[in-house]
Amino acid sequence: MQPIFKQLLTLRVTMLFMLVALLALPNSPTSTFAQPQFQQPAPALVLPDRTGKQVDLRTFRNGYVLVDFWASWCPPCRVFNRTLVKLYKRFHSMGFEVLSVSLDEDRKAWQRAIRTDGMVWAQLVDTMAWNSKVATAWDVLGVPNSFLIDPEGNIIARNLHGGELEKKLEEIYKKQKP
Repeated sequence: MQPIFKQLLTLRVTMLFMLVALLALPNSPTSTFAQPQFQQPAPALVLPDRTGKQVDLRTFRNGYVLVDFWASWCPPCRVFNRTLVKLYKRFHSMGFEVLSVSLDEDRKAWQRAIRTDGMVWAQLVDTMAWNSKVATAWDVLGVPNSFLIDPEGNIIARNLHGGELEKKLEEIYKKQKP
């Protein structure tokens, strides 16, 4: 590689890191949109389910709910779905709910994935995908992305997967046993 091209590449990489650092600053002028914070109320979430009926997150109050953003075309999401199926079966009778929010543009692929993965809980879709106002309000920049909401509607954890989510649910429901 010629020296001028190496310098340009180094400069581009440096600028990219600087941009990422700037975006990460909490009081940065670029971070003007509201981001969900722990122990703060979850942002609004109203989207259609498989039948087209509007479902509101607020109807899930009085219990713990995992809001899971995913997509049928996302391999890590599909793997996490298998974990969610097991955890839902184990903790649902204790009051645990899952509210899946798909960012699929293709409704048929979304519905096929629901059936294939055996997801029996509430399924919502936002076919605006990455242009979704809901995804923006929840600061979802990639999938899978999940938020654990307490009975008061506050975010208590984000992006717990596999063993971490199972451990958190065990901790929550152990406390609730008499």
